[in-house]
Amino acid sequence: MLKLEWLRMPQQTAYGCLYCQTAASFKGDTARMPKTCPTLTHEEIAKDIQGYREEPLKTLMQKADRTPFTPDGVLRNRVEELIFFAQEMGYHKIGIAFCVTLMPEAQTLAKLLREEGLEAIPVCCRVGAVDYSEIDLPKAHPERFAAICNPVAQAKLLNLAQCDLVVQVGLCLGHDIILQQTCQAPVTTLVVKDRVLDHNPVRALRG
Repeated sequence: MLKLEWLRMPQQTAYGCLYCQTAASFKGDTARMPKTCPTLTHEEIAKDIQGYREEPLKTLMQKADRTPFTPDGVLRNRVEELIFFAQEMGYHKIGIAFCVTLMPEAQTLAKLLREEGLEAIPVCCRVGAVDYSEIDLPKAHPERFAAICNPVAQAKLLNLAQCDLVVQVGLCLGHDIILQQTCQAPVTTLVVKDRVLDHNPVRALRG
């Protein structure tokens, strides 16, 4: 668990955000910003908004800004946000790169997407049926077949399907990185795998 005293300590290689208690950037109060605030120390980066005035970031930021709330001001949950954002962006083919342990959730997501007129293209992590031994990974039971997670194949199959957006559902840490690096379409995460905390890692950060 993080301690407040540690958060207050300046770090030689860190920006000031982690131990700042002013919320000055949020309020636009430059006078109250700590000297280590990157808004001050790296103004040429922090205040460079040119990218948001040009496509594709201009549209992405506009749609993202509208995503959290309904027109009536009601908060959307993350699945509702995903569907709304995809529709607003004009995405049609939605790839679902899912962990085999979360197949029921992936099936439900695919159903919800299809009900909203979107095409769902799920690909399971164990696609290819490649044994651990084929890439020199250890196995608890060497005599038995055990399929590896295959994020490269997941990504390539979703590329082949020409997905507009790829949604990660519970891929292992590291495998999610490989998927993101290999996918041609943008990737967003719906479910983060946490085997201990029922896929809710934020619980580990709250005392």
